Order: sequence, then C-alpha cells, then structure tokens
Amino acid sequence: MHSGVSILRLGLVAVLYCGPISAQEVTPLSFSGGVLCGFSATQVHGDATAGFNKLGLDAGVFLDVRDPGDYGGVRIEMRYIQKGSRKPHNPDAGDYTTWTRKLDYVELPVMIDVNLGRYQVGAGLYGGWLLRAEKIDSGVAFDVRDEFRSWDIGGLWYGRTHISDHAFVQMRMSGSILSIRDTDGILGGLFRQRMRNIVAQLGLGWDFGGSDGSRGGGGAAFSL
Repeated sequence: MHSGVSILRLGLVAVLYCGPISAQEVTPLSFSGGVLCGFSATQVHGDATAGFNKLGLDAGVFLDVRDPGDYGGVRIEMRYIQKGSRKPHNPDAGDYTTWTRKLDYVELPVMIDVNLGRYQVGAGLYGGWLLRAEKIDSGVAFDVRDEFRSWDIGGLWYGRTHISDHAFVQMRMSGSILSIRDTDGILGGLFRQRMRNIVAQLGLGWDFGGSDGSRGGGGAAFSL
C-alpha cells in the first residue's frame, strides 16, 4: 500500500513538473486574411459551347488558419462569382447567332494549402448557391432558374505568389463535380451527360497579415 502511494506521488510530481514545459512547446494557431479582386473566364461543359468566352467578376473574403511552426494550413472563403457561358458568332460556318448564359453564385470553398517560401498552393472543395440564372438572346433576358439546381458542388486548386509584403497574385481553376442541370439527375447519366461549370480565375489580392501572414500573421481578407 505504501509503495502504491509513493508511485502515485511520483506521478503527480512528474505531471506538475513537465506540464509547464509541454505548454511552452505548444504553438497557438494563427489567423490571417486579406482581400482579392479579379476576373473569371467561364464556360459550361455540356451546353454545346466551347471555350472560356464568358467573363465575369469574383469577389469574397477568406480566412487562413494554421500552425506558425508548420507550412500547412486551412483556408476558408466566402465569395460571390459570376459564371456561365457565351456562344460567339461563327461567320465561317454561316452562324451569326449569339447568346449568353449568366449564372451567379455565392460559394463557400474550404481548402488545404502549403506554403513554399513566397509561394502558396492549395486545393479543396466548394459548395455554391445559385443567385441568378439568365439567358440573354437577341438582347432579351430570360429567367432560366428552373433549368438549374439551386446548388453547385465542385473542386478547385489554386496558386499565389506575393509581389510585396501584403500584395499577391492568385490563379485558380475550379469545376463542378455534379451536374448543375436539374434534369440530369445527381450523377448526370453516370457522369456522361453532366452539365458543369468550368472556371479560370486571375486576381490581385491584399493580405493584411503581410507576406508572413500565411505562416502566422493577423488580418482579414477580400477576394474578387
């Protein structure tokens, strides 16, 4: 019994002695954010058009969360983005008709990224909610929301590089995983006939935490 009490006392002393050391070794998470502005070039795969012919804006906010002692982190965003497609004229084929499809979304991307010095690359998933769906033909706009799902789920990857302590350039590619057309079914005919958003983005940004913010600075962010 006396031996058991002695062992218990030694254990308590060890915990109390090692506790402060362990606490010192734990680095708190850091938060960083910034603002972006840029353009999106989009197309809708499966709507009989090809090419990134539809230009739009992309705006939002982001938050980086990471361990300052590590080069990995999580980025969470909320953004407004203009997607869609545009059928241009094709005079060589005798086709002079044109129309534009506008699909505006609010998206919530969640990404895992890696810092490589002044460069940062990442990938993740996004969920989007449809705000507007219009088709403009011969100058007349038609509401086509009934043709599309009210949501969009997709994947994305991106890369960015700082051009100053706070400013950076960012490139991004994203695409729908499931069909955005309501009549396709969830899998879009086992993925063969899916109508999907495909987006290329380029923008400038401002990180309030500075170039080291991605590894532990503080701030807030905006993205376009």
